[in-house]
Amino acid sequence: MSKNYQLTIIMSNYNQAVYIEKAIQSVLAQKVNFDYKLLITDDCSTEDNSVDIIKKYVENYENIEAIFADNNGGYLTNILRAKENTKTEYFCLLDADDYWTDTEWLQRAFDFLESHGDYAIYEANVLTLQDKTTKPFLPPKIVSGTYTIEDFVDNKLFPITQTTGMFFRNTIFKNGIPEIMKTAIGTLSERSFEGDVNRFIMHLKTGKVFYDKRPVGIYRITSNGIWVRLKNSEKNLLNARAYMDYYRYYQEYTEFFSNRSWFFFQKYLDAKQKETMQFTHNEEFISTNELSNANAVYQFCHENAGTLRKNNEIYNKLKKIYHIIRS
Repeated sequence: MSKNYQLTIIMSNYNQAVYIEKAIQSVLAQKVNFDYKLLITDDCSTEDNSVDIIKKYVENYENIEAIFADNNGGYLTNILRAKENTKTEYFCLLDADDYWTDTEWLQRAFDFLESHGDYAIYEANVLTLQDKTTKPFLPPKIVSGTYTIEDFVDNKLFPITQTTGMFFRNTIFKNGIPEIMKTAIGTLSERSFEGDVNRFIMHLKTGKVFYDKRPVGIYRITSNGIWVRLKNSEKNLLNARAYMDYYRYYQEYTEFFSNRSWFFFQKYLDAKQKETMQFTHNEEFISTNELSNANAVYQFCHENAGTLRKNNEIYNKLKKIYHIIRS
């Protein structure tokens, strides 16, 4: 007898055998009065036995399903495979190397969104775990309560937690994958649509947010993490590109998104200029992809960022730095 699942929990895995059982067990420990399914999407893990672990749980639990990729397509491709199959009223994500600690987290989020139809997101703080030390992902000064897109674009103190603490009304993927995400695969925009900030900002367009400052889980920060491995310049350029892509997605609040892109592009240039002092000719200073990305963001900021255009002194200074970097 098929169940009427109301929540899909998406778990992305790639060679996380060391951690994935703890993640799955933290899902199974949730105390809920509704039906959910755990959908594990594996991006062709070959370096460990995580596929065997996943298959064991699929065989033993009727509400655990899995998608196994034939080849490694990268994080966005892997996660979109699962989102294409997510038609439940609600969804959330838990990465295979993270885990929940609050057994009432899902029920609390579900109950809130069930009784507040104008909210698209219920979120909570999480704890980061790095070198056996934990600390809150979001600072205590961000209070529990309701937040809106207007608060976000007005640059108020705003909570965007990590994936482990996000729970969504399925206002987007129930109707299919947005074209802007599908066409991003294999392009310079791919990273813009991979993470928690992207999911949050896209769903913020469809409703309000409630934030609960109580931590509900653990977000592991490891040395081989995708974001941790990046240089500061790379992080800032990716953020600048992301806000450029959010501008394209929203088609409103354009000044906010273009100015945020410009803000991060300025930080990218500053970081890149500092890196020139440590550069040795034994390494590639700027890759073709990075240069193409910087060119695209620079052109976008030049055409759209009001703050950039209004401050000719800063603009000319950054233009000079930019041309030094790209030469």
